Amino acid sequence: MRIVWRLLLTLVLLGSLIVGGPWLLVQILTQGRTWTSADDAPARDVVLVMGAATLNGLSPSAYLRARLDLALELWRQGKAKVFIVSGSTSDNEPAVMQEYLIENGVDASDIVLDNGGNDSYSSCIRAGELFGVDALTVVTQSYHVPRTVATCRLVGVDAIGVGDDTRAKDATWRSYQRRELVANMKMVVDVVMNRAVGQSDFDPAVQNALARHR
Repeated sequence: MRIVWRLLLTLVLLGSLIVGGPWLLVQILTQGRTWTSADDAPARDVVLVMGAATLNGLSPSAYLRARLDLALELWRQGKAKVFIVSGSTSDNEPAVMQEYLIENGVDASDIVLDNGGNDSYSSCIRAGELFGVDALTVVTQSYHVPRTVATCRLVGVDAIGVGDDTRAKDATWRSYQRRELVANMKMVVDVVMNRAVGQSDFDPAVQNALARHR
């Protein structure tokens, strides 16, 4: 019986390490680097808006619209100059995001589409390696910001984050929060394995957009 209890304790400790280790890493990497208001966030030239579901590939969902509105607030306060809209083309995310920003006053030349941002890791890798960005502000929902900022930092992009916290804390929100625990573990695996995300040759779009503001 004592052997059984020792085995169970070992399994519990191992499980805690597997789940808790990545969570702790995220907390350490994001300490003092995340906000839930554009008013409090510092300025960065580039804002990376993470994709989310669209409505039939035509308009942003409520979650995506909240992200875009927060990014627009940073821009209106002079805390962002160039937008990278990163998401999946399967739901037409980057194009929908671009259209929404243009409708709200952003010049098309200040918006760079990343059509290969299929997950947070891909978006961070591509921001650094494809577009040559070394510092940026991530915008997404508040539950998602810590992992995204941590991911970007782990792949060499100096990131801070601003997270939308206006959506109802309902069952959907809570399910996304719980999913982050698993996603944290996947983040560690992706970084350690240096997962390839289909980066192509350097794209100067972000650098060209920034040059127009100098």
